[in-house]
Amino acid sequence: MDKREWGGKFNRGDSWRSDVAYQCKVCHTKTNKVIMGGYPGMGPRIICPADAFPEHDELESALAQYQSLDIQIQDFEQTLRESSQIDRGKAGVMRGSLSTQRALLEVKVNRLRKVFSGRLDDVEGLNSDASTIDFYPTLRHATKKKLLY
Repeated sequence: MDKREWGGKFNRGDSWRSDVAYQCKVCHTKTNKVIMGGYPGMGPRIICPADAFPEHDELESALAQYQSLDIQIQDFEQTLRESSQIDRGKAGVMRGSLSTQRALLEVKVNRLRKVFSGRLDDVEGLNSDASTIDFYPTLRHATKKKLLY
């Protein structure tokens, strides 16, 4: 967030439109709405528009599991390369199981991202050539979540 975009006097809860689009790393929904937040310090906050729905939480959980499995598979393969005492047949079955779990989670992540695809974008007043910045949503909607579908 460029200081020139919010260098004026703002109160907590004030909002404005940025000159760039912010794309959620979880669901790929875009927004250019910025809200001035107050805790733990005054500053601009970006809320993913899709975070108002429980499907976003489901997607975030599936994505975290997918990324965790990716790390587990890499660690497993490193350990397997370093050890000659591990039964290769059993190790292959385990690797296959981990890879299958990862593939299933990838399908789930892609299916959930399609649910959000362009549906909840909240961008106003941007040129078609405006830049896009990825962000990870750290600020959450405080309202009760409603189902998207």
